[in-house]
Amino acid sequence: MKRPLCFISLIITAIVFIYLEFSVSTLTNYSPVAEDGSFIEMTGIVSEKEVRLGLTGEEVLVIYLIPSDRLKGNFKYVECYLENDGFKPSVGEMVSLGGKVSAFSSPRNPGEFDSRLYYSSLKIAYRLYNTRIYASDGKRDFIKENLYRLRRFLENILDNRLDKNDSSIMKAVLLGDKAFMDEEVKELYKNSGIMHVLAVSGLHISILGMGVYKLLKKLKLPMVLGTSISIAIMFLYGSMCGLSTSAFRAICMFVVMILSKVLGRTYDVLSALALSELLLIFDQPLYLYNSGFLFSFAAVVAIALIKPNLFSQNDGKRLREMRFADDKKDGFIKRYADKAVESMKVGICVTIMTLPVYVSFYYTFPIYSFFLNIVVLPLMEPLMILGIILLLTGCIAYFLLSIVSMALLGMGVGIFVDIEAFLIHVILKIYSTLCLGTGILPGKILYLGHSQKWKIVLYYVLVALIIIFPKLKTNNKVLRYRYCGKWLVLISATVILLYKNLPDLQISMIDVGQGDSILLRTHHETILIDGGSTSKKKVGKYSIIPYLSYEGIGKLDAVVITHEDLDHISGILEIFDLVKKDDFVINNLILPDVYKLCRKKGYLELEEAAKELGIPVSYISCGEKIAFKDLELTCLNPQKDMTVEGANEYSTVLYLKYGQFKALFTGDVEGKGQEHLVADIKKDKAEYEDLTLLKVAHHGSRYTTDTEFIELLSPKVACISCGEGNSYGHPHAELLERLKNSGTRIYRTDESGNITVMINGNKMNIRAFLD
Repeated sequence: MKRPLCFISLIITAIVFIYLEFSVSTLTNYSPVAEDGSFIEMTGIVSEKEVRLGLTGEEVLVIYLIPSDRLKGNFKYVECYLENDGFKPSVGEMVSLGGKVSAFSSPRNPGEFDSRLYYSSLKIAYRLYNTRIYASDGKRDFIKENLYRLRRFLENILDNRLDKNDSSIMKAVLLGDKAFMDEEVKELYKNSGIMHVLAVSGLHISILGMGVYKLLKKLKLPMVLGTSISIAIMFLYGSMCGLSTSAFRAICMFVVMILSKVLGRTYDVLSALALSELLLIFDQPLYLYNSGFLFSFAAVVAIALIKPNLFSQNDGKRLREMRFADDKKDGFIKRYADKAVESMKVGICVTIMTLPVYVSFYYTFPIYSFFLNIVVLPLMEPLMILGIILLLTGCIAYFLLSIVSMALLGMGVGIFVDIEAFLIHVILKIYSTLCLGTGILPGKILYLGHSQKWKIVLYYVLVALIIIFPKLKTNNKVLRYRYCGKWLVLISATVILLYKNLPDLQISMIDVGQGDSILLRTHHETILIDGGSTSKKKVGKYSIIPYLSYEGIGKLDAVVITHEDLDHISGILEIFDLVKKDDFVINNLILPDVYKLCRKKGYLELEEAAKELGIPVSYISCGEKIAFKDLELTCLNPQKDMTVEGANEYSTVLYLKYGQFKALFTGDVEGKGQEHLVADIKKDKAEYEDLTLLKVAHHGSRYTTDTEFIELLSPKVACISCGEGNSYGHPHAELLERLKNSGTRIYRTDESGNITVMINGNKMNIRAFLD
């Protein structure tokens, strides 16, 4: 069998994947010995350490402790953030410490970042904050501690020779340390689709590894000794940079490649890739749920397997390789054009292989990344080489300047380093300019949404046919049809992967903690009612926007604000930030039409922000309708120019009727607003009784949704949006008792997370995310 290791790798990967589908919750569930915020003490060995930036920008030392009492399952480390004024241990020391426990949380909405799964894949059980070292044994791991110190030394060279922004980027590029990067720069690279340049991967290993190997070969060292030194240096470099999955994969493939030279065997990229994949998933099966792991391996498969089978060989290129010595060589423009075409082919193949990763983890795709990478990737090699030269000359300058008698020579080296610094700045400036340039172009982000796993499996099965097509024996007459057939299969696979079978009506109560956010969606419209929280920081960035992306929504036809309280608007202001960057579209902001003196700070802030962004602002009051193609919402509160003491009283109440389905969205209505609402419902009781869905007002407060109100509506289902363990005691026991006595089914975000109601015809299905 050709490439038996690849076949074995596929079989084992499939088995591990199936196993994880049934056991991932068990493998990622780790409960610390104490509750969040509790203080605990433990002893253990410092395995690794790194520096990160704290909330106020100060440097914080983080250590990874292997506790003396072995952790359960495949967990190995406890991540400890040390106090700045305490003792700083060395790697390898046995220490006694104490700190406040913080467990990693699971997502409460589809699309949210799963920190528990991510840290479980890194074998980190939980985190300790404000950690203080009480005692240590003074021992140290000589290699690891000095690698840490070398990394800090090299980072210091970058800080001294480059400006702050360039230094932070080059720390990521050369040393795999993204901790010092500005969040806006990270977002810029991420949204532009060039985040991969910040990962230590195959390019680093090929430049450093092969550079060291060829240098030792020129020094006439014995092949075995030179190979051993090259391998050792690469593993030390990878360890210094954190040895990510992409770095390990690249180092493993490098080792196989140079060992094949020593043994006189043919190097096979796919077999080397299979070996590194097996080593990684044997060590940690959860890597199959790690986006970095999947991107790294998918990109190599794309280049090594998909590209040769998707694109036919260029006969012209072969002829150029066979030209005679006196033939005219291609000019610079021609050579660059050939490289650009080759980069385009690579880009297409990498996109084909990584598209399922995008729909599984990010749900969006930066459209212009394809063209950006044509420029970015060719510049990565000179950027890396310049960075390495800068570090080397910086080291030389440091040692020379430490010798007074050679100060002038040291200054000369410093000037030479400044040349590299200037060229690095130019390349990074090109990167940022290109990112900013594409950032102002329309439609820069494609909202793909999520795809079911069976679609992803089918997609890769169809992509595998591309490999089979060239191997089919055929005559020249059908050759062109075979080529077209490959692209037809690709188009079909992409359609299957991205096609969304939406229900007629979908209502999602997003879990925003102590707050409200409800998404209404049909085949043609998307409406968001509120979006805020008082218990979750940056709820828009970390909960609402990820859920909208998960659903493939990059445009809202309307955002309805029930009232101005922070727990209903904080996330909307964050969505406005996306609108400002042209990453999102809002067609209309709808505010309650109340007396102007009742419109306080939050109301006016939303109104002003929307107008500055060019978002049309509408005002709604009792009796008015919000009409769309597929649905219509009727406003039952507030009365026009209503004057009230508190914002809750003028809270917008919307009634939705869709076929036999009836829903009432009540915001935080209470007091005069609730009295008016009850009076209106009594006027047309037949219309509102036997309500299908009631969004319970004010997070389940005892002062709303009284017995009379429930009897008027007789709701079949009640949904309550409230935060876990909130200080208000929502939902109140009295309210829950009233709903239970009426025979209403109750769903709560604090217990079930995201609650999604799907309507197809006369059928209703309710899905609770955490159940």
